[in-house]
Amino acid sequence: LKLGFRAHYPQLETKLTVRGADLDDAHRKLAPVEHEVRKRLGNFILAEDEKRLEGVILEALRNKNASLCVVETLTGGAVTARLAPLATAENVFRQSIVARNFSDLSVALGSDAGAFTQTSVQTAEAAARTARQKTNATHALVVLVEIDTGADRIDLGGTICLAIATESAVVSRQARMLGGREWVRMGAVEM
Repeated sequence: LKLGFRAHYPQLETKLTVRGADLDDAHRKLAPVEHEVRKRLGNFILAEDEKRLEGVILEALRNKNASLCVVETLTGGAVTARLAPLATAENVFRQSIVARNFSDLSVALGSDAGAFTQTSVQTAEAAARTARQKTNATHALVVLVEIDTGADRIDLGGTICLAIATESAVVSRQARMLGGREWVRMGAVEM
């Protein structure tokens, strides 16, 4: 049996490879190792086989007859670029707002210029509630990023605030991005 890892942004792949006399033999050899990997990785497993995170998200939303809008700052639309091109996105994906600054974000969300002024959990939550209502989506995902200032700002890092709004709740997290690497753990959100 071989256990391999492959890192490619934004995910890590764990691969198990086994040889067997036939498919049943391979499954017997693989089962205890697969069980142990699942036990150790737990809720960090987001997708399996050929599935990818964005497909799993769309499938979960589609299965609940739900919809999604996305709001992003400073990402250049990276989140939207992973979701929108998928074959089933037209049934789930409502709208994307990609803004470079908070005044553009306020205009796009139909709020006054002072409504969204900083990268904070409170701003992410307010933007998620507003975007969900404006687009009539059942879910809104907001990703606010602020890079540290200074001549070597990319190396310093920045702040990431995430929020997911539904009709009944908003879940949010703030994390630091260190030297160009994100360190975020959001946890599960009930769809």
